[in-house]
Amino acid sequence: MSISSALKSKHFTSHKIRKKYASLGDTVVSVRLERSPAAGLGLSLAGHRDRSRMAVFVCGLHPAGAAAAAAPPVLLGDEILEVGCGH
Repeated sequence: MSISSALKSKHFTSHKIRKKYASLGDTVVSVRLERSPAAGLGLSLAGHRDRSRMAVFVCGLHPAGAAAAAAPPVLLGDEILEVGCGH
């Protein structure tokens, strides 16, 4: 894949994600994380016990983990909407 194809693909994907979650009204941010050998992704997650609500939130960040160093940063309280493998 050429660089321009990769950039177009990345733009298309982020556009698709923003469109999919536009009804939420808040800012939707796409973050790519690569697991660090020392600290992994560096985040802890929490969810609802009520399976009908199915929400997952960031409840902890390890300072040496990939999530803390991400740009844009992952913040405590952020909701995880999707997880995908970006191969």
